Amino acid sequence: MANHVTSYITFENLSEEAKKFLMTLSEIDGENKEQDQIKYFYDDYKEEMNWYGDNIGSKWMYFDYVDEDNFCVVSAWVPTFPFYNKVFETLSQLDSPDLRMWVQYEDEMPNFIGVYGLGKDTDYEEELSEEYYEDVLGMLPYDEVSEEFNDGSDGRPNFWEEVQDWFSKEYNYFKRLDDFQTP
Repeated sequence: MANHVTSYITFENLSEEAKKFLMTLSEIDGENKEQDQIKYFYDDYKEEMNWYGDNIGSKWMYFDYVDEDNFCVVSAWVPTFPFYNKVFETLSQLDSPDLRMWVQYEDEMPNFIGVYGLGKDTDYEEELSEEYYEDVLGMLPYDEVSEEFNDGSDGRPNFWEEVQDWFSKEYNYFKRLDDFQTP
């Protein structure tokens, strides 16, 4: 079974037109919902693994939820960088020239976590693989002795809270960089 990678994608400076685009995307329903939502971004959509690999970045992907300011996608094995770029391009062209897009992604195991940000003249990417969790986050997801998940119940920090702190720090780096680049 493939590891699922969940990507949480948020936006700033979206036009009303771009928000309407996302709301229309959220209203897509039916038997082919997953494909129809992806088709919304691509004129040349093909239900083929090679097409997905080239255009999405993973062999499959689906939308978990969508609203007017953010959405979440789940993919196989890897973050979907080509898709993130397509989303940014599409929404920027909908009267959102100062769009800022921020992606936080995590592998379900978690073998890795990462961030990806795009702004008017800025791109930002940082990934943290499991061998660096202890050095950067100060802990591992699982206790080395008991192999229990570090959920904070034993008085130690909660792993996912530490991840959220790391995401926030990375977002602040991205935002400062993007603010610096924008005249």
